[in-house]
Parts: sequence; C-alpha cells; structure tokens
Amino acid sequence: MHLVLFIHSSHLASEVDMIIIALLHHFAHCFERYSTRKKLSALPYDLRKDLGIMQDSFEAEVAKGNVFTLMKELSSLSTINLRDKRK
Repeated sequence: MHLVLFIHSSHLASEVDMIIIALLHHFAHCFERYSTRKKLSALPYDLRKDLGIMQDSFEAEVAKGNVFTLMKELSSLSTINLRDKRK
C-alpha cells in the first residue's frame, strides 16, 4: 500500500508489478525445486538406476534438499532475472 503513494506514472506502476510478479515466480520456482529434491531422496535405488540418475549427482541434489539451501535460493534473486522478465 505504501508503494501506491509514491507511484506517479503508470509506467512505474507497471515496473513495480513486474518486479512483484518476478519475485513470486522466483519463490514458486525455489519451493518447487525444494519439494522435488525431497521427493527425489525417497526414490529407491533400482528406480534411480532405471531413470539413469548417477549416484554422485543424486547425492549432490539430495544434499541441497534442506531449509538452509531453500533460504539461500530464495534470497538469490538477481537483477538479471528481473531484466529478463521485462523483455
């Protein structure tokens, strides 16, 4: 609500809307990756072997399936991602 007080043009409002949408998209993507990593850790060895998932890459992804990595990814929204959304 405080942002509305400082917006004087529709162009700036559009920029703010795009930033908010980019943030929401980034958060959704991070939570999706987190839940995928959690589900991946529950896959049995035989199924991973059938899918062609190598043990070292499996262990690397499963190790990232924790709250600390989630917070790190949530806070890592770069300006490059925001610029890409504008195009």
